[in-house]
Amino acid sequence: MDEVLKCFIIDDEKKDRENISLLLNTYCPQVEIIGEAWDKESILKGLSTVQPDVVFLDVQLGSLTIFDVLEELEVIDFKIIFISAYNQYAVEGYKYNAIGYLLKPIDPKTLVEVIDKTMQLNEKIEETSDTMANFKELYAKIHEVPKISITDSKGTHVIKIPSVLYCISNGNYTTFIRKDDKEVVISKNLKYIESKLVPFGFFRIHRSYLINLDHVNTLVKEQGGYVVMSDDKTLPIARDSKKDLYIKLNVI
Repeated sequence: MDEVLKCFIIDDEKKDRENISLLLNTYCPQVEIIGEAWDKESILKGLSTVQPDVVFLDVQLGSLTIFDVLEELEVIDFKIIFISAYNQYAVEGYKYNAIGYLLKPIDPKTLVEVIDKTMQLNEKIEETSDTMANFKELYAKIHEVPKISITDSKGTHVIKIPSVLYCISNGNYTTFIRKDDKEVVISKNLKYIESKLVPFGFFRIHRSYLINLDHVNTLVKEQGGYVVMSDDKTLPIARDSKKDLYIKLNVI
């Protein structure tokens, strides 16, 4: 019989727990979901009665963080797969044998890769104190506000990436549309900007538009297909971009 990876899901949002469960059931048949929790009481009760191999978790649980809960456990003898909406490249070079990482929105291919890697790890789980210290370091590193610096004829522009809703091409210029309604125009073409922003969860939906996937409110398939962004602007989707966009947004 093939090895089964027993997993436990921790998230205070029901829809996020359902989404992880759906992805695991669809793409990772070797994973058995043995429980889920959403607050301190259900987490401590669940982890004391089941013995998961791996725990999927987001950090923020209402007014608490997962650290407030896990520190009450005498032993952490499971691997952790941390789920975050923050930049995965912030953690390059940080390798922890008990900690994996997934970026929201969860890409099915990446999920499969993380599960496969987790199943291949045979190392003994580290001491609880070391695991928690590593987890806190990883969390702090990920939650640094990611920035990029772009130099053009006017100087160097420092852009806080989460503030960018989308970018619009205008020939050799690109306009950054931001949450604060302050537009920034940079004398670099959209292809160059795309190369800088794709690692941070941006996707080219059209020759004229590069969007921040975290700021997509609605995906509409009718009328050729378009997205509604968090500023209520509608942007068209090119025909050859639809399939990859649906995958990125976990449209099943």
